[in-house]
Order: sequence, then structure tokens, then C-alpha cells
Amino acid sequence: MQEHPTRLARMDFDARTGTGLRQRTVESIGYRIIDSTYPPGHRFANQEDLSAELGVSRTVVREALGLLRDKGLIESRPKAGTVVADHRSWNLLDPDVLRWSIAARSAPTTLSHVAEVRLVIEPQAARLAARRRNDEAAMELLALYDAMAASVSDFNRYIEVDLAFHDAVFRAAANPVLAQMAETIRVALEGSRRVTVQVPGGPATTIEHHARVARAIQDRDEAEAARAMTELIEVSTSHLLRLLQPLDGDGSPDSTADPDPDR
Repeated sequence: MQEHPTRLARMDFDARTGTGLRQRTVESIGYRIIDSTYPPGHRFANQEDLSAELGVSRTVVREALGLLRDKGLIESRPKAGTVVADHRSWNLLDPDVLRWSIAARSAPTTLSHVAEVRLVIEPQAARLAARRRNDEAAMELLALYDAMAASVSDFNRYIEVDLAFHDAVFRAAANPVLAQMAETIRVALEGSRRVTVQVPGGPATTIEHHARVARAIQDRDEAEAARAMTELIEVSTSHLLRLLQPLDGDGSPDSTADPDPDR
């Protein structure tokens, strides 16, 4: 039976969990919050119990909760203690929070929301890149396109080059604020690509769109660069969301998937 793409994303998430004990604990608790295993309002009343559940010391749990507080996922309330914060408090631009959201059951909604943001940001980045690029940046984008075209059957290599292509567009735009947004875009893009590349023909769907972006930037055609980037995002997002539809046909998430990669 065909493996469900969202489950593949969760498997990949599990395989790439952080190596440090504290980071692993942050990953485990953070994922459970995002996936509603620990819903908003859930109390972490006894850190000793949580320590035993996760198999780590109370010091590690305390440090992990502090990091999750910085990400807006938990908060301290009078008389209630440490609780899971309301969704509106979450730092959705935090790379970890975004990655956990993509790995969780909320992946289709998260990726759809991120695609809307990408449509606001990346076409403008491409427009600025066409205006400001130097010869080195133009040649880099064309070389990265060639590398993408040559690696459509090598999933890991394709993802690596695809991410480098979008990074190069942001760099060519020569805007430090956009450059800082690139990390969030990169996390979302990597999450989506790790689904689409595992489907036959997935990488090939946007190859020509990448070529159009690279050529428009080389030609300093701002309007075409923005238009090509817009169409690239629309096509890839449409393809991705179709892949993320449940395979059982009932319109609900795959009920057989394990919501927690640590269990």
C-alpha cells in the first residue's frame, strides 16, 4: 500500500531529531504541543512525572520548558503554573515551530498558510534580485538550475540544490530583512520538498519554472522574475496539497499515523 506523504514527513522529522539530550527533549515536548497531544491549557504540573515519561532529568526538562517558553508554546499562569499557551501566542516564524507543524497532522494547513506568505515575499525577492543582481549571482542561479535539472532522480541532492536556489534569490535581492526571512522560507520549502520528491515525477513539475526565474533575473526583467516566481510557488503548492490529501478518501487525516514520533 502506498505510504501516506504526511507519514513520510513525520518519519523524516524523527530521523533528524537533535542530538543533544536537551534538544531531543525540546523536540519531543514541542512536537506533542503542536500535534495537540498536549493541547492549549495543558498543565505541566509535575516536572518529575514529565522527567520520568521522557527518561531525562528534571534539570533537562526545566531547561527544555524554558526554551519552549521562548518560542511562545508555553507560559506561566497564576495558580496554574506552567501550561501550554494558546495558539495565538506561538511564534510561528520560529524554524523549530514551523518544522514541527509541517511534521504534524496540521501539515496541509501549515503549508497552505506558508505558501500564502511565500506568495507575498518571494516574488518581490525575485523582482529585487533582477534589479540588483551582479554577474556572479546571475551565473550562480543558472548553475543551480542546471544542477537541479541534473538531479531530479537523486532526491537528497535535488532538495539540497533547490534550497540553495531559493537562498541565492534572497541573497541576490540584497535586502538584509528579506535575508533573515529566508530561514523560515527554507524550513517550509524543505518540508514540502521532502514530500513531493518521493512521488514519481514530483521534482520535474517545477524545473522549467526555476529556469524562468533564473533567466529573468539574468535578463534583469523584474516583472517576469516576479511572475515566474509566483507561478513556481502556485504550481508547487497545488501539487503538494494534492499529495497531502488523505488516501482513505474520507476527507480526514490518516487516522493510522502515529502523532508522536517519540512513541
